[in-house]
Amino acid sequence: MKKILIVDDEIQILNALSRMFIDTDYEIFSAENGMDALKLIETTEIDMVISDMRMPILDGFKLLSIVKEKYPKIIRIILSAYAEEKPMFRALLHNVAKLYVFKPWNNNELLQSINKLFEDDIVINSSDLLDKINEIGCATAMSENCEKMLSLIEDENMDALITEIEQDPEISALLLQVAKSAVYGVMPNTIKQAAIYIGLHNLKCFLHWACAINPTNQTSDVNGEPELLLKHAYYTNRIFLFLYEAFLHKQPPESTMFAGLMHNIGLILLSKGLQKNGSLKIPDLTSDDYIKLEMSDYKVHHQEVGAHFLDLWDIPFPMYEVALFHHRPLDSTIVFHELVSCVHIAQHYAWKALNGKEQEPVSAEVFESIGVLAEDFEKRLARYLK
Repeated sequence: MKKILIVDDEIQILNALSRMFIDTDYEIFSAENGMDALKLIETTEIDMVISDMRMPILDGFKLLSIVKEKYPKIIRIILSAYAEEKPMFRALLHNVAKLYVFKPWNNNELLQSINKLFEDDIVINSSDLLDKINEIGCATAMSENCEKMLSLIEDENMDALITEIEQDPEISALLLQVAKSAVYGVMPNTIKQAAIYIGLHNLKCFLHWACAINPTNQTSDVNGEPELLLKHAYYTNRIFLFLYEAFLHKQPPESTMFAGLMHNIGLILLSKGLQKNGSLKIPDLTSDDYIKLEMSDYKVHHQEVGAHFLDLWDIPFPMYEVALFHHRPLDSTIVFHELVSCVHIAQHYAWKALNGKEQEPVSAEVFESIGVLAEDFEKRLARYLK
């Protein structure tokens, strides 16, 4: 039985949330402040903490930051009546919670999301998956330089981060390449312009991606890069952002600018692992081969591998949900339906643009779910990609 701790200084909120769980199999605990919550966690094996943001003594940000550091396996949710820019910016940047829920909440939606978080956690952190990842050899190593850059992000020090990136030729080149090839509507001329436009949230994501694909972090027996997969990632991200801006008339959720770039990170890492052990010859693969590999099984699904690493790298929940479900956008358990659907559409048309061939069309239901006409999208995308 999973144990959930609810933390809020308002008794009526604690009571309302506790009642929500009456007909479930969860065991519920409650605390009226952060200090009491930490004391309870010390003596009880808690599986999830749902915390208010604004509380006396120890606020939700500090509480969940401590829980994240000391008890990383506990799933964390923020429940708040406020959407103030700075506190939410910091909470998102430091990924102190997997989910952000605003008061008043919908009981059914919140319960569904909680169930989903537990289910996903079982899938992407299973011992079976970890064994297969180790067997294939697709784990990545973080360079000292990238670790330093990530620490500057944790310190929220953009100026020092830009200076550090400028001193690393490989990371600098990759950042400009990503900004120019994978971001819709922007052509930065300098590292500073690219970094400021992308922002700290997404630079964190970029650095993990750069470390994963950068050949200097691979063993010397690896020859060649999965170039087609990288091109596909660039195309997917650009089309994904085009879809949001031109058709949905808004930006994707905070810190998900690179959802298209990262959606297939599991396939990239698997390809590298299989190349290292000699079972895959990357330079010989065509786009048709990669499309087939997308749907194949290397004893493990690349979606699960990607979601596992994004979670391991402390990338926000919407991003690893994209990695896990970008081939199943109509799954009823998805929390960020719009985001997943947009990446699903984008990755399909990215492959089409790369190999120039018709594929199985995107389901009309997927386009309908985001309120976009497929014919209109295809016409405008064709003009954009010319």
